[in-house]
Amino acid sequence: MAHEDFSLYRRTLLNRQHQYDASIRLGEYTPFLYPWDTLPALYLLLAVAITPRLPLSIARTARYIAFILVLLHGAYVVSRRRTLWFAGGYGIGLSSAWGIIMSGAVLVCNDLEHDFKRLETRVVRSGPGDHQPNRSASHSISSDVGKSVGVLRQKVASVDAPTNSKQRSSDILEQPATRPYRLVWQGFPYGDGLLHLTDWTVDLMTSFRGVGWKHRISTVKSIDAPIQPDREGEVRQSRTDEEPKPRSISAQNLRSLQRRAVQDFMTNYLLLDLLKTMFITDPYFLGLAPLESPTPWHWLGHLNETLPIATRLVRLSLSMAGVIAALSLIFSLSPLFFGTILPSLIDTSKLTKAPLLEPGLYPPMWYPLTTSVMYSGLAGFWGKFWHQMFRFGISEPSRVLVKKLRLDPRGNVARMMQLLIAFGLSGTIHALGSYTTFSLQQSHPLSGPLLFFLLQALGIFLQTSVVTVGNTRLSWTRKTPLAVRQTINLLFVLTWLYFTGPLLADDFAHCGIWLFEPVPISPLRGLGFGPGGKDEGWWTWYQEGSRLMGLWKGEKWWERALAIY
Repeated sequence: MAHEDFSLYRRTLLNRQHQYDASIRLGEYTPFLYPWDTLPALYLLLAVAITPRLPLSIARTARYIAFILVLLHGAYVVSRRRTLWFAGGYGIGLSSAWGIIMSGAVLVCNDLEHDFKRLETRVVRSGPGDHQPNRSASHSISSDVGKSVGVLRQKVASVDAPTNSKQRSSDILEQPATRPYRLVWQGFPYGDGLLHLTDWTVDLMTSFRGVGWKHRISTVKSIDAPIQPDREGEVRQSRTDEEPKPRSISAQNLRSLQRRAVQDFMTNYLLLDLLKTMFITDPYFLGLAPLESPTPWHWLGHLNETLPIATRLVRLSLSMAGVIAALSLIFSLSPLFFGTILPSLIDTSKLTKAPLLEPGLYPPMWYPLTTSVMYSGLAGFWGKFWHQMFRFGISEPSRVLVKKLRLDPRGNVARMMQLLIAFGLSGTIHALGSYTTFSLQQSHPLSGPLLFFLLQALGIFLQTSVVTVGNTRLSWTRKTPLAVRQTINLLFVLTWLYFTGPLLADDFAHCGIWLFEPVPISPLRGLGFGPGGKDEGWWTWYQEGSRLMGLWKGEKWWERALAIY
């Protein structure tokens, strides 16, 4: 097919491919090199696994050295590597920034030995009529947290114990996932084998929201769990003679969890395919036209004649919807793999002590939008509705600073510090992602995503300050009907995002975020709904001249690796 017969989308991809190949050929950048460019993760893993065993003074120094190594190596990767995979290279900067932030939160802001405790399972081996635990399976690994403790009242519908013994026996025979177990809090696993140590360490590094950990973020609902280690003393007197009960998941609940995981994945997959198919027919999402440019969608063009801001609103809303759909698809992979695929293949208790089938480990990534915004305004949008994947890492530095400086956590100084640090780090994550993309248009990391997130901090501070002053000095504001206050919150959020949103949305488009193919098979384009009609085909991970991987032979031995282009 001649190039002039290509759709605008395919021509744009081809032009970017040619520019990328030329840049690699001239030595301006190199592809992402595996395994060398993943070494920062190894530095963190080794620091977490080894330093708690060292004397305190040596351990602290070793942790700082590991953090500096992660920082320096991450900076090198950001400056030298480019790829068309990983969302057009956006993932290089984003993952490097997050690796540095998470390393700082774990190694610098906390004490590995005392501040991190994980919920783990201890298999209860039982025979007919005997449900006593096998002592070797539920033994104490750490003197202060490895012991079995009482279970609080269930707060999350999950691991219902079977009500009749026949069903329990049947479930146990059907698959290992339904065997009884106890939950315990496990601190750093001294002397319990390399597999357990690796399992605990990797989980700490990759559990962004801490859903199975003591540092589980506040916006995630409580999990049905044992009493937290730091609260055991408060309730020990009332539970001295209470034997903790084993728990298990019935086959019916297991199927329900797995069915929901498959449904969520399929829904998000189809939604993302729909949005992607729409995006590639609009030059704005290809990074070729400004936000206010005329739309190729006739229905939107007619609407814009009546409402002049319609095109801007729709493009901003679709940009947010695209981010939500993409993240939701990624997040749905966790319950799909760990709760569905993996347990059907092997006995997961032999690989990990994490309670992979607890529904509480897979809480929703998004709060209800109306509840979050209408009750809490801009703070509710970012603090409740929006995904909280980075919350732990970006909030730890300000927590430590507030404590060190002995500030009132609820005072204006502490609040402003917390907002600026958290949103400044969020902006840095996205700014580095913008910087490492390989795109046809110039991205603007500082005046785009970084400024956008700093303005969100300013907006939250302004709104909360006005509400506080109004409630303190104007008594009549406290008597304002709830519906009026909710409407004001909603209007403020919409207005603020309407004027600040283009800073981030335009940068996404310029970076080529929407050029990336998130799904390998597109039902809609296979049926002919893409810009190239049925010539687009079902298989999307094909682009003329592109390649995924290859052997990279550099001048030095450490430059010889698997290249991801």
